[in-house]
Amino acid sequence: MKLTQQKKVILLSGFAGLGLLALGLWAARRQHQAIAGMQFGRLRQAPVIGSYSDGAMKTTMRASKTMPIEERIATIQDLIHKSVQDAEMRKLALGITRRCPERDQMCEANAIYQAIKARVRYTGDVGPIIHPDGSVEGIDLYQAARRTWEFGGGDCDDHSILAATLLALNGIEPRLRVVRQKKDPDWSHIFPGGIINNRFVALDTTLPGNRSFGTEGVYVKGVDFKAIDLPA
Repeated sequence: MKLTQQKKVILLSGFAGLGLLALGLWAARRQHQAIAGMQFGRLRQAPVIGSYSDGAMKTTMRASKTMPIEERIATIQDLIHKSVQDAEMRKLALGITRRCPERDQMCEANAIYQAIKARVRYTGDVGPIIHPDGSVEGIDLYQAARRTWEFGGGDCDDHSILAATLLALNGIEPRLRVVRQKKDPDWSHIFPGGIINNRFVALDTTLPGNRSFGTEGVYVKGVDFKAIDLPA
């Protein structure tokens, strides 16, 4: 995510065009700092440069020269939108929150957080590739919500897609928060949250430990995106 040279996004999918995503390795801390604002409107994904399938899983590749954050968020939004339409994810979402009182969104969000922490471990993403000519190509690997749940692992955008999908399927408006940490020149972390009682409640399931519901790490700048907004 910090590379400024050509960036490639790889999406793995095995059903209904759903895929696989990631935004990198990020250390977890405890407090957030400044939010730049909210980005509305539909974003455009990077162009597709190829795809292939082994019969069980489809792989789609997208690439652009610099892969700006808007292109990556557009792909994440698209996967959340598709994941919300997956009947198996609806079944999972309601099963996770079945013990919560009706209309208790804070309980539902916490149940989603705890379920992901118990099932999905944080894993690093694919490292950058150095080509024979010396050029460096950054690779982001993205996966749909069902894939992350099945695989039991993923990095921060995988966790974000899964949590945002489960929030939406329980009637909680999901948001995506992208942040830049102090020593990073570029956006370096993403995590989701739900709008509950008119405020953003963080579900950063990549933070260490199991008691970080509602907690954000330290960062110097952040921007929010709607979690479900189809690219143009």
